[in-house]
Amino acid sequence: MDKSQSSFCIDSKHIKLFALVILCIIFVLSFTRKINLINSDLGRHIKNGELVFEDSNLLNSNYYSYTEPEYETINHHWGSGVIFYYLNKLVGFKGLSIIYTLLSTIILLLFIFSSKRKKKFILVFFLALLSIPLITSRAEIRPEGLSYLFLGIYYYILTKYNEGKLNYKFLYIFPFLQAFWVNLHLFFILGLFVIGVFIIDSLINSKDKLKQLVIVFFLSLLACLINPNGLRGILAPLNIFDNYGYMLAENQSVFFMQKRFSSFFYIHFELLIILTVILILLLIIKKKFIKYLSEAILLIAFGILGIRMVRTFPLFGLFLISCGSNILNELSELLSNELQSFLEKILVMLSVIIIIIFVLIPNQYFSIFNYNSGIDLWENNLSSSEFFKKNKLTGPIFNNYDIGGYLIYNLFPEEELFVDNRPEAYSVEFMENTYIKMQENEERWKKIDNQYNFNAIFFYRLDMTPWAQEFLIKRVEDDDWAPVYVDDWTIIFVRRVESNNTIINQFEIPEYVFGKNKY
Repeated sequence: MDKSQSSFCIDSKHIKLFALVILCIIFVLSFTRKINLINSDLGRHIKNGELVFEDSNLLNSNYYSYTEPEYETINHHWGSGVIFYYLNKLVGFKGLSIIYTLLSTIILLLFIFSSKRKKKFILVFFLALLSIPLITSRAEIRPEGLSYLFLGIYYYILTKYNEGKLNYKFLYIFPFLQAFWVNLHLFFILGLFVIGVFIIDSLINSKDKLKQLVIVFFLSLLACLINPNGLRGILAPLNIFDNYGYMLAENQSVFFMQKRFSSFFYIHFELLIILTVILILLLIIKKKFIKYLSEAILLIAFGILGIRMVRTFPLFGLFLISCGSNILNELSELLSNELQSFLEKILVMLSVIIIIIFVLIPNQYFSIFNYNSGIDLWENNLSSSEFFKKNKLTGPIFNNYDIGGYLIYNLFPEEELFVDNRPEAYSVEFMENTYIKMQENEERWKKIDNQYNFNAIFFYRLDMTPWAQEFLIKRVEDDDWAPVYVDDWTIIFVRRVESNNTIINQFEIPEYVFGKNKY
């Protein structure tokens, strides 16, 4: 190699490193979000971690509820709670935010490094830019972030093993990881799926690798039995939706969400699905489909999953970076040198435009500058619970679904909940005919109120379900209840009884503050 070639290679490596740094900066700025503990699951996870070793009932019963406390349910993410609890105890919410962002950046890099990026890094860079909005759509601190980490590790090891760059012995880390994963999040089943995809690929493309993959698959499957619920724990991902009496937005299809919310975000996803379909069709036309069988299967599978449930957008985005760039690289090799050069220039220009859009247009799903960018809790995020405790308010509490994790974190065990944000932990009968109907129907509300004799209502007031807003308006107009606290997220009512007179006289909010037609 002459000096000019050597200089070009050094410059090329420097450019790749610079591009990678830019990519990570954009990702970190896009991903970092303030924690809104009020409508997230994080509070419940932290409380799980605090209590799980004190009372094993937390693992298989509706532990926090006074309405259906004996209802059997599988706490499939208790291990994540332990991690979150000890991290929060050690470094607080601010440190937890930073650690989760760093973890997510590592996940991004795992998928980037899983790609065959030596030839044309611009392909990886471009697809990563397009995928960042999908990945960061689930920036809330959740157990599924640990699932993405395990998937990144699995996919990296499997791709490098397939390329002959890693010894088969590295595969045997999977059963050990699977034993942890099954206790962290129900996406553990995807680890088995990814191994299975590589078994199928090996059957066709490299039978010499088949034996080790099959052995590792069955060892990993057996490792899944190492959970508190045994076989029921393994089957949980397959039947968890059999008992959902409450419709969650995150579990809806992209088409449902697109009709409900007019955000270009869903069109963004659909455009990437169309790009994926085009790439796979070109593979078939150019007779390269078998060569890239694992990439094609993974993209198809996670694309379909994303279409069916918007919560899985990040999975599709992560695999698009690696699988999509590998396929795009193969197809670009079929072009002439002039067309390859032209394609690279076009992608560079488009990447610059996308980066400018990320930077210049704030408060959009793709922007690195959002109203909720930052770390730690939102300011005054704990104020409503502090008000409740400071003024010695007591239950029984009627609360809505969204605020369940917040109340568990702040008020349990002194106060148990009417409901929390786990549909699988409550019967369909309870969710549909008690929780929802009592907010829709005043007679039903009075009947359930008489049954439990609520002393306080603690509500996430931005609840956008069809029944919640009307219910709150009726409570403002209800002479039996006095609103005593309201902030940007929550509202608290107490019953007009003698024991609450002091708090009512001191803090009651006049009805005119809420307005006649809406609170």
